[in-house]
Amino acid sequence: MVRNAVIALFVVVAAILAYGNYKLSREVDQQVEALNTTEMARASAETELQTTRDKLAKEERARKAAEQDAKTASSKLAQEQTAREAAEQNAKASSERLTQIQNSLANAEQSARDAREAQAHAQKARETAEQTLAQAQRAREAAEQSARDASDALTKERAAKEAASPKPAG
Repeated sequence: MVRNAVIALFVVVAAILAYGNYKLSREVDQQVEALNTTEMARASAETELQTTRDKLAKEERARKAAEQDAKTASSKLAQEQTAREAAEQNAKASSERLTQIQNSLANAEQSARDAREAQAHAQKARETAEQTLAQAQRAREAAEQSARDASDALTKERAAKEAASPKPAG
């Protein structure tokens, strides 16, 4: 009777530990998925940042070309007055676009920083989850060892009782 109760107790403890291990495994999987999502967002932000930088360089070249056109047009004075004004207008539009791109670049850089911070946070959460999983594993192993020790003690106790009890003469 006591043996069955002890076995039942150990079965319940093993089931609880297995369920805890299962929940912990699911949490780790969720955290890994969040880490992967963060990594994809970071990669996307870096791609967007590089694209923005390329556009910024292209706009800068276009702005410099427009300024050169404006200088050339101003040297021709009255004949080229119309062309010079058009080039200045292009330079102004390019400058405004450059400002927009610089703002986009700043936003993209902030997004990249946020993604790196989120990735670091997710990494810390993953490490914590791994530590918790390791602790749960050690607790399960200790419970299993206790169950084995209790079973051994019960077997020894029965053997001692059988040895101590007088056997009927037959």
